[in-house]
Amino acid sequence: MGSNLKRDQIPPKQAENWRRNFAEEQKNTFNLNIPQIILQKETYKKLAGENENRLRIYLGLETDKVDGKYVLCAFAVSAFLLGSGDVYVDYETPVYKLGVKNENYADRSKQVIESIRSYRKWRLGELDSESETAAFRKYIFPNAYLLTKYELHEIFNVQGRPEAQVEFGVTKTMNILIWPEAKENRAFDDEGEVFDYGIPCPPVCDEGSIYNS
Repeated sequence: MGSNLKRDQIPPKQAENWRRNFAEEQKNTFNLNIPQIILQKETYKKLAGENENRLRIYLGLETDKVDGKYVLCAFAVSAFLLGSGDVYVDYETPVYKLGVKNENYADRSKQVIESIRSYRKWRLGELDSESETAAFRKYIFPNAYLLTKYELHEIFNVQGRPEAQVEFGVTKTMNILIWPEAKENRAFDDEGEVFDYGIPCPPVCDEGSIYNS
């Protein structure tokens, strides 16, 4: 299956793993309602333009709660390459809210900004600081996503699909932590110095090493 993957496509089992991890986070740190988030082909065409600019999706919160929970929402803008580096800059307009039907919010930019700021307050644990897990969100959930050209080109231009659905997954990788002092049993909330300079293998490996055979 892996050899047949299209560019930027992930294996189904990897996607399943990410989705299962996200479902676990919904029981702990991610206490938001998530409606369907849809990117329509017409919206993609308007944002990508003739140059097939990349799209950036910002996360926000609705103003009203549902069943006592904040509701996640998403906005899409066009992002263009600045110079010859790898820096992508947003076009401020148009900006589309991604729901079952996409809406142009170009004339409601203040509302979009407030929605995004509300999400970031939630992400930083400021909206419900009484939650035991609120302080961990900023290490798990990003503010926005810069999409590649290829995944959307494949869906809309090659396959001719009328829409694409946005869902979420959580990756889990065991990291290495380096402490300057040894303890047999270390508390989770140990506030001593700790470092993380380890790059995991894969992806960075010595394929010729006898220890990697």
